[in-house]
Amino acid sequence: MSPAATGSENKRKPRAKKSAAQRAAEAKQADADRAATPLGVRLRARLGESGTRSVLALVRVGLVLGSGLVCYVLAMFAAVTVVPNLFVMVAAGTGVGPTSSLEMQLAHWLAPSVFLIGLVFVLVLVVMRALWRAQLRLAERARRALLGEQADAAQATDTDSAGR
Repeated sequence: MSPAATGSENKRKPRAKKSAAQRAAEAKQADADRAATPLGVRLRARLGESGTRSVLALVRVGLVLGSGLVCYVLAMFAAVTVVPNLFVMVAAGTGVGPTSSLEMQLAHWLAPSVFLIGLVFVLVLVVMRALWRAQLRLAERARRALLGEQADAAQATDTDSAGR
């Protein structure tokens, strides 16, 4: 080894040793800085633009599949449980049975049952539509958060001439 090489090693600054309290305070400050930074910003910094778009696509697919699954379970519950119970409830409430005349069955059993089933159908559709709209709102919030867009700009493009 040459003397010049060993001389450069000796010129380093000695590092001051930090106490455990100082290290803990620095770690706490780093955690606070990380918590103050939104998740979308951290994901964009870590994954880049294409990675963030991939995460957004996964979030949207998950929201659509989750919403579809909830709608399916709701529709199956109504079809398998609620509708047969409505028929039984109307039949027990009216006292109309298979031995009654056809006119009595139509007027006092079938018509009220079909009306109630229609109401259940409309209620299920209303709930499905509300779930779909909630899913769309969550997807839009995720898009704005992940891509770093402002809420005002997104709302300005979403409104039509009627302000809806």
